[in-house]
Amino acid sequence: MMSFKLPFNTRVPLVEHDASLVRRYYLQTLLRHALAAVLVCGLCVTVPVVYAWWSQGYIPAGVNWFYLLPLIDFILVFPALIAMASSYLGTLREAGTALTPEMISSRPRMTVSSPLDTLGTFELCAETLSGLTLGLALGYPGPASFSHQQFKGRIRIAPPRTLWLWRRMEVLVTGEPGQPTQIEVRRRFGLEFFQVQRGEPWGAVQTVAHHLHVEVKRRHHTLQLARREHELQRAALSAKLSALQAQVEPHFLFNTLANLKYLIRTDGEAAQLMLDHLVGYLQNALPDMRSVSSTVGRELALAGDYLSIMRIRMGERLRFRIDADDAVRALPFPPAMLISLVENAIKHGLESATRPGDLLISAAIDGGALRLTVRDNGAGLSDQPGQGVGLANIHERLQLLYGERASLAVAAPADGGVEATLSVPLPAREAA
Repeated sequence: MMSFKLPFNTRVPLVEHDASLVRRYYLQTLLRHALAAVLVCGLCVTVPVVYAWWSQGYIPAGVNWFYLLPLIDFILVFPALIAMASSYLGTLREAGTALTPEMISSRPRMTVSSPLDTLGTFELCAETLSGLTLGLALGYPGPASFSHQQFKGRIRIAPPRTLWLWRRMEVLVTGEPGQPTQIEVRRRFGLEFFQVQRGEPWGAVQTVAHHLHVEVKRRHHTLQLARREHELQRAALSAKLSALQAQVEPHFLFNTLANLKYLIRTDGEAAQLMLDHLVGYLQNALPDMRSVSSTVGRELALAGDYLSIMRIRMGERLRFRIDADDAVRALPFPPAMLISLVENAIKHGLESATRPGDLLISAAIDGGALRLTVRDNGAGLSDQPGQGVGLANIHERLQLLYGERASLAVAAPADGGVEATLSVPLPAREAA
């Protein structure tokens, strides 16, 4: 509500109101009261006349005196109205506030812009308008009387236990796709229309608009902080994934270069062929090694290049096969996980075995999950001293990316060897 209470030692320069607006204010005050007087007097005249016609069939002589009521009202009431309006103008002048059309309107309105969506804005307005804080700010003895129409974006408030046509306000929430949501606060038509306007409707509209603006700003700030925190968490996750993935790169490269060094001393032609495979592998792999996302097809191609290099070194002791259809190859898959499983199968399974070995890589969709399996018929789990950082790295990356929805299972088949299965959830569109 509007208030003009100032400290006793405050000096405020006096202002002069717009003369045309002042004349309009005086005329508006008189016309509003005159309209109220005409309505009341007309009611007072009509009721006895209708009653007389209905009961006696004639008009009582005393009825003509009712026509003097407007004149009596003009003589007695109009000066008091002018005095009240002048007092209000004087209060504004002393407070250094110029008269505006909104101050003398019985149905002022104000618009607040909201960066939230229409539904979120409406829920926020409903929560704010139904609270005790706003009711006390408007001078109510408690929370406002509250009603709303969600599908029309309309909320109405009024003092508790008020008359139906007294001091009602309305908030209208509207918004177009791609545009900011608009909150319009306006005073509804009521019996206070016939009063001398002293800024109360405009003050109430300002109070409601201010509370809504503060709450919208606070909610928007909270959402921004939550969004920023989410972005920071994603950045931290991406950095941790890159760090974990970087552990795999030197592991693979060092082993390959060690194999190449050995072949240079023993078999120059095989070393040249391995070097060609290594150069081709690095040209395709290095741009994607630091990426958080890859595809099944790309990871299978990298595993195929690696196995081709290892087959040069191991000769007939290594046979491999890759089984995956085109639809599965197009699915997304985290990089550098499959190559770790393949490397473990070679190092801990087939290299340590004295007999020729087979390695099978298969990729398939199983329900709502994508499963990649690396199976070898090498030394088996019982003869493996450890898996190095590979499996622990994969476990941690799966937890960071998918939580409990992904898994890595390592088992020993009945016919020997090791079978490692990576299971990750399918993308939403693929799962549907």
